[in-house]
Amino acid sequence: MIILQIEGQVAEGVFIKRLNRFEAIVHVEGDEHLVHVPNTGRLKELLVEKAKVLVRKFDSLKRKTKYGLLLVCKDGIWVSIDSANVPNKIVYEALLQHKLSQFKGYSHIKKEVAIGSSRFDFGLFLQQQEYYIEVKGVTLVEDRKAYFPDAPTTRGSKHLKELIALKRQDKGAGVIFIVQRQDAEVMMPNDRTDQVFGSYLREAHRTGVDLWAYRCAIDRSQIIIDREIPVVLSEKNMIYR
Repeated sequence: MIILQIEGQVAEGVFIKRLNRFEAIVHVEGDEHLVHVPNTGRLKELLVEKAKVLVRKFDSLKRKTKYGLLLVCKDGIWVSIDSANVPNKIVYEALLQHKLSQFKGYSHIKKEVAIGSSRFDFGLFLQQQEYYIEVKGVTLVEDRKAYFPDAPTTRGSKHLKELIALKRQDKGAGVIFIVQRQDAEVMMPNDRTDQVFGSYLREAHRTGVDLWAYRCAIDRSQIIIDREIPVVLSEKNMIYR
């Protein structure tokens, strides 16, 4: 079990409105405050007026915002919206602790590895063996199906193209989806939002790029990898692995 503690001084608040990709207004500690949003996705189903949220207070006077948005309560469950930090942190801890059995044989872990024209979240190495991992944070769930992306992502498609190329060079390549909520049973590409990403994800699978998805259980104090869920590439093929 991988546990990521929610650190720092936190407080509950009430969401008011989003101003842009990185800023929102939240009512917290008796007043309205400008809050940092660590997620460039749309989050339209989560960041709704009067939603209960959890924020972290920043002590630095150099920051533009006094608080950072961490969690949003949706249908009675906490959802982590911090896709800029949480998915990579939890995967890194899993790799360090050898909790992902498929990667136990690698002796060296490197973050932010540049290869080709992309930079991947992790590179794993053992003598002449190389394995490259891209991590994607997922917040959108409908009818117990997790979907990625929730906004068009040319960067995500570029990563998939690079992983396909690496696999064709006999290097290891994989994508790990971290579903930042507990109400998903399967992980799927969001073709309604980005058909290009979905097409590349299916091509990646056909090429041999590994696909995994793990969902998280979340409360006010911690984020835990709950269990692995299957990656489903189409409604007609409901079980991929």
